[in-house]
Amino acid sequence: MAEFQITADVREVRSGVTQALDANQVVEVHYAELPIGDYLLAPHVCVERKAAHDFVASIFDKRLFGQVAQMKATFERSIVLVEGDVFATRSQIAPEALRGALSWLAVIEGVTLIQTRNSVETAAFIEVMARHAQEGLGYEISMRGSKPKDFKVLAQYAVEGLCGPATAKKLLAHFGSVEKVFAATTDQLCEVKGVGRKTAEQIRELVTFPVNG
Repeated sequence: MAEFQITADVREVRSGVTQALDANQVVEVHYAELPIGDYLLAPHVCVERKAAHDFVASIFDKRLFGQVAQMKATFERSIVLVEGDVFATRSQIAPEALRGALSWLAVIEGVTLIQTRNSVETAAFIEVMARHAQEGLGYEISMRGSKPKDFKVLAQYAVEGLCGPATAKKLLAHFGSVEKVFAATTDQLCEVKGVGRKTAEQIRELVTFPVNG
């Protein structure tokens, strides 16, 4: 039984992508006449797949701009997946214009841009994206490296989450423990040499910030 279900536009039946997805048996593909995009990976994630020659043609006839506008207006996450090398296609569009269109998508429109070599690689990307869209990453990514085992080093590690390493050392030397640093008032923090009021206020703001507020 497939792990994920996605919806593909009926015109994608002959693309080779859906056949590759069926072969992997991880994603179950349902077909519909989609008004926007080619694949719905989740209610909020839409993928517009374009073969390289179609991508170039859509720039030439300005179709791409309207499609992107519709995707952004409808979905939280819009992805344009280009299959093949756009610079290897025969076209009247100069390479500079192609680079400009690719940059426009990513930088100005904020659309995720993915380029693949063929339909098999496209299917592999869609499989991974469907997993992430429907389940997330599956684990939490740490914002910091592995924790040190030495308690003195670990104490500095904890305080560095509030300020830089030099300031963390000064705070621990002054207060003597992580608990006292976290409990210190703005005025008490300012008593530490090199800690200004702005830094002290930022530390207090972080310590008291209501993450569920």
